[in-house]
Amino acid sequence: MAVSDLADRLALRWEGARPRTRLAFGAVFVIFIGMVGLTPKSLFGLPLAWPYLGLIAAVGWGRSGIGFAPMALLLLFGFAQDASQAPWGSHGLANLLTYGLAAMVTQMADTERSPILSFVLPVVTLFVGITLVWLVASISSGHVVRVTPLLTAYFATLVVHMVIAPLFDLGIRRGSAGA
Repeated sequence: MAVSDLADRLALRWEGARPRTRLAFGAVFVIFIGMVGLTPKSLFGLPLAWPYLGLIAAVGWGRSGIGFAPMALLLLFGFAQDASQAPWGSHGLANLLTYGLAAMVTQMADTERSPILSFVLPVVTLFVGITLVWLVASISSGHVVRVTPLLTAYFATLVVHMVIAPLFDLGIRRGSAGA
């Protein structure tokens, strides 16, 4: 079996998958990458920027509209991220606000017909999400947090988003029932 045949089969299965299956698969993917993120991340002594997969999931799931299950998962992902590096609730808040923004912007803009908008809107919503993380970190620490680490994390998040965004498409179009 050729690699292209396998890719075609996987794509057909993905298109036929129900929204809950897609949501579960995306959640398992975020959990797996999050667990890998707990390991030391450096290459030749240089620290590597790790993507914010919670924000990627928020943007991807937000394109399908508002639903309780994605919000609950995003809140849990945020709490898990807070346990290692931030004040309690800050990443959950950033995930939920980014999710709401992605849902609102997708509902307002017709991204189905405009490839430019379908590229630009995730870039902007991810930037807003990273900005929210920076804002909460700055407020909770009592001083302005350095921007450079968050900008490198933003670019890492953006690159990873471009590669894995289809994993977070719930297959629900506006006007249909939520996840």
